[in-house]
Amino acid sequence: MMNKFWDSPWVYRVLSLFIAVALFAYVNAEKIDNSIHTNKTTDSAVLATKTVSISAPLEINADLDKYYVTGFPEKVKVKVEGNAALVTTLQNTQNFRVVANLRKLSVGSHTVRLQVQGLSNNLTYKVDPATIKVNIQNRISKTMAVQVDYNKSAIADGYTAGSPVLSTANVQVTGARSEIERIYEVSASLALARNTHKNITQTVTLQALDSNGHTLDVMITPQTVRVKLPISMPSKKVPLTFKQTGKAATGRSYAFESNTESVMIYGKKSVLQDLDSLEVPIDVGGIDTTTKKTIDLTAIDSDLASVKPGSAKVTIKVTNSKSLVPEADSSATTKSSSSAASSSDSDSSSSK
Repeated sequence: MMNKFWDSPWVYRVLSLFIAVALFAYVNAEKIDNSIHTNKTTDSAVLATKTVSISAPLEINADLDKYYVTGFPEKVKVKVEGNAALVTTLQNTQNFRVVANLRKLSVGSHTVRLQVQGLSNNLTYKVDPATIKVNIQNRISKTMAVQVDYNKSAIADGYTAGSPVLSTANVQVTGARSEIERIYEVSASLALARNTHKNITQTVTLQALDSNGHTLDVMITPQTVRVKLPISMPSKKVPLTFKQTGKAATGRSYAFESNTESVMIYGKKSVLQDLDSLEVPIDVGGIDTTTKKTIDLTAIDSDLASVKPGSAKVTIKVTNSKSLVPEADSSATTKSSSSAASSSDSDSSSSK
């Protein structure tokens, strides 16, 4: 009986049909499950929300050619909440505006509510601060000279500061009339290190100050200037003179000549004002024939900071005197152009 059952072709036909239906059901069940999972993910993405805080510039809607507005912040924070995709796009593009509309306001102080423009209706937002206080004044402009300020005690002892050189000597100051009228000076303040002894060059941000040194809320054009402050040691040009020193040779007279007729001397003003020439001592001891010497000028006066040039070539001309004189130290002061000092001249003058 069982052999006849399995020998029937219908058994295999029914079994094949069952297997086919089972495979079909298995495959479609996976597709349906994947579809349901995909739909759930899509629905989650659509329903997901996001909150961000965006720093946005504040725009002032006013006749800024006629009025000068103060008191408002440059940027405000906007907290945006809504669909995650929309919020992310907004965060990346920031294609919205925060505006303070002052068009219908008059001169004076006002509290203004900020407006946000360009946001999707599907998003909610909150502006911080929601309102601002502004002061509206008539706008005026004025041209003013720039004053250079610096700490004079920072300059090294003995040095002085010259007149500052500015890239722009005059600037335009714009603001409320009440602020412009309070301006005492437009200051370019230099920062000097202690014991400054070299030229200073700095780019400085300008400030409008009142008589108490307080900064005023005005606009300065240009905002910066380049300042060069020359720092130098006081100097003076003086002629060279020569003074004979040392033990002169018997029967010899001396004359001094040099191509260096004058020098620049550097030092404190109190030292320079008492010097009308630089006296150079020439030691003639042991010199009995015409000789050339290079004299160090920097060690002549210890009160001087520097002498330029630092040395001078001097020709010591030696000639025989008409009369003999006893050996003794002799001295005479001569000019650098051409002069003579004789050990016998002083002796002959005394005999007269």
